[in-house]
Amino acid sequence: MILFLDFDGVLHPYPLGRAGKPLSALPLLWRILDAVPELSVVISSTWREEYAFAELAEWLTAGGGERFGARLIGTTPIMDSPDDYVPGIRQREIEAWLAAHHATDHPYVIVDDMAAYFDLSCENLYLVDAATGLTPADADSIIARCRALKRSTS
Repeated sequence: MILFLDFDGVLHPYPLGRAGKPLSALPLLWRILDAVPELSVVISSTWREEYAFAELAEWLTAGGGERFGARLIGTTPIMDSPDDYVPGIRQREIEAWLAAHHATDHPYVIVDDMAAYFDLSCENLYLVDAATGLTPADADSIIARCRALKRSTS
C-alpha cells in the first residue's frame, strides 16, 4: 500500500507564517505509519523539485521517525508544464509513478491540500485543510481509509 505525500499544507500549515515550524505534523505522519505497517511513502510534494530524495527522507525521519526510513521509497516524476499550475498535474505524476513501478493495481492514498491538482473523480485523494495542515482527526481518517483499502484488496 502506498501513501503519496505532499508537504506544504499537509505536514505544516500553508502559508507557514512567522510562528510556523516546517514539518510540524511529522508525529502525525509517524502515527499513520505505525498504525499501517504495510504502508510505504512516495513523496509527491514540489519539494522534490529542489531537494534530493535523500535529504527529504532525512527530514521526514529525523527526531523520532528514523525507523520509517526504509518505508520512504521514492518521489513522483516531475512533469514539464508551460507554467507552475496545471489542473490535474499531480494526479498525472502519481499515475506515471504507478505505471513506471508496475503498481497500477496497488492500493494507494494521496494526502494533499490542493484539490485542483487532481481530477474530480479521484477517489484516492484525502484532502487536508492547508490552513491547519494534518490534524489528529485527519490522521485517524487516513488510518481508517488505509485499513479499509487493505480489507477490500485482501
